[in-house]
Amino acid sequence: MNAARWRHAPVAHRAMLVGALTTAMFAGAWNVAQSQNEPTPAYPQADKHRPSTLADRVVLTWEGDPSNSQSVTWRTDATVKTAQAQLALSGEGPSFKTGASTVLATRNLTQTTNLGYDSVYHTVRFTGLAAKTKYLYRLGDGTNWSEWYEFQTASAAAEPFSFVYYGDAQNDIQEHWSRVVRQAFKEAPDTKLFLHAGDLIDSSTSDSQWGEWFNAGEWVNGMVPSFATTGNHEYSGSAVAPQWNTNFAWPQNGPQGTGPVYDALKGTAFYTDFQGVRFISMNSNTAAVASNLRTQFLDVQTAWLEDLLKNNPNKWSVVTFHHPMFSNEPARNNPEQRNRWLPILEKYGVDLVLQGHDHSYGRGNVIQGTTTEGGNGTMYVVSVSGPKMYGADDSNWVENGAQVKRILTNTQLYQVISVEGDRMTYKAKTATGRLHDQFTIDKPTGKGKIVTDDLANVKPQSVGATVPGTLSLELGAAPTLGAFTPGVAKDYEAGVGATITSTAGDATLSIVDPATTAPGKLVNGTFALAQPLQAAVSGAFAPVGGAPLALHSYSGPVSKDPQTIRFKQSIGGAEPLRTGAYAKSLTLSLSTTAP
Repeated sequence: MNAARWRHAPVAHRAMLVGALTTAMFAGAWNVAQSQNEPTPAYPQADKHRPSTLADRVVLTWEGDPSNSQSVTWRTDATVKTAQAQLALSGEGPSFKTGASTVLATRNLTQTTNLGYDSVYHTVRFTGLAAKTKYLYRLGDGTNWSEWYEFQTASAAAEPFSFVYYGDAQNDIQEHWSRVVRQAFKEAPDTKLFLHAGDLIDSSTSDSQWGEWFNAGEWVNGMVPSFATTGNHEYSGSAVAPQWNTNFAWPQNGPQGTGPVYDALKGTAFYTDFQGVRFISMNSNTAAVASNLRTQFLDVQTAWLEDLLKNNPNKWSVVTFHHPMFSNEPARNNPEQRNRWLPILEKYGVDLVLQGHDHSYGRGNVIQGTTTEGGNGTMYVVSVSGPKMYGADDSNWVENGAQVKRILTNTQLYQVISVEGDRMTYKAKTATGRLHDQFTIDKPTGKGKIVTDDLANVKPQSVGATVPGTLSLELGAAPTLGAFTPGVAKDYEAGVGATITSTAGDATLSIVDPATTAPGKLVNGTFALAQPLQAAVSGAFAPVGGAPLALHSYSGPVSKDPQTIRFKQSIGGAEPLRTGAYAKSLTLSLSTTAP
């Protein structure tokens, strides 16, 4: 046990507790510049995200063939009645504008938001475009126009390209996700699409969160198409977020049929073929339908998935859904989904299965039949791009016949995947651009698939710090019990504020009276009070004495923990009191058995 002074000391303090028969007066003064300490009012969310006549929340998607069509959706307020776009071949100077054609919006959907204003979402679908060609477009109403955005149509044949895959953005999007988007675009400025594995936002109906999501991507969303799958946070109960089908124009080529299951899959299960890769988005949110329809919900997609893979004209296939086939979070498990979809994914050797939901990183494959190729070479990835983090281990993978090659927690990531001929290269990078994971998939003509971990270029980066051993006890001004009144039975109480910091495995705050004369009792010269002084923090009062009295305990580290040490002195009605001041110096200590 260490000792120190009363004020601003790390571990132990001696204090003078005083009771007097004279009147005590307390005075205090605050010297506060009020105008400098008043917080700035928060900018109203409704004002921050309210639409206007000018186009915002611009996003490219595909409803048809990426080689000859392009859809764009944007938002305005309800005053815009003639939403339209102008399209022109890209040029090296401003004269491109003379060849621009006007296309009226074919979809204008009004939505009342949770912030109390109406938004109107407009969609234009450019068709009849030339393959592998750059175009410029702008959005407006004939009077008010956006800037010109550029996009390039896909090649009609397989050609090299790259795309970026994001796990959940979800929380604190403006504060934390924006930098990941910018770092990814810096890393891959020629990316051809953004793939989002669900949970773009946290609350499906929060227009402010959707506003943050679009602001994070800003103009890039108007130049690079998005391809996404729904996460559980895109839903409120069984209802998908209103913005999902208003601010995005998704392909309508999912499972075809009638009834609530097919209605739930409309706009949430679809596919796109792009330059030699078939991208498939599946809906793993079984809560989108009633409990008695959930088996059908999975089975319908199983049959649809098998048909898409069996009849895939492309060399490569990428499937995305939100809930992992093998969960990084041991408390989570998706057996119904796994029992139906895993055999199909493995049977047809899907190249990548890109997922989210678990707020950590994991990448691996099925063990059965593993050679140097790793099963059928299907790689399952779980990733996170936003700041919400969970723990991770490989127990759910191992229990279901899979192995983890790389696992990581508490790290925001993005993934850049490049496709060129017979090779697909996968790189996972952290928010700072550090390479965390890398592998290649090779498909030589006439040979089997070969998956190769390329971890030689993955340099572990050790980041850490040390914490010095600290036991700190800060106390306020010495307390006073006021004036004792002779002949009146009464309990007198006082308190002192304490601030406690400990880096130890445990810590105990205690008090002791080190005096040999009348230990635990206030004294006035040779006179001592009849009753001992009592002390407490959060529990009942107990008498102070010559042995340490434990007031409060901690079972782990604590930082700047505020506590009040309370004192009580009982005076009897017939107790003789001597004129003068009763006082005692006490020692307060913070000690540990596990430094």
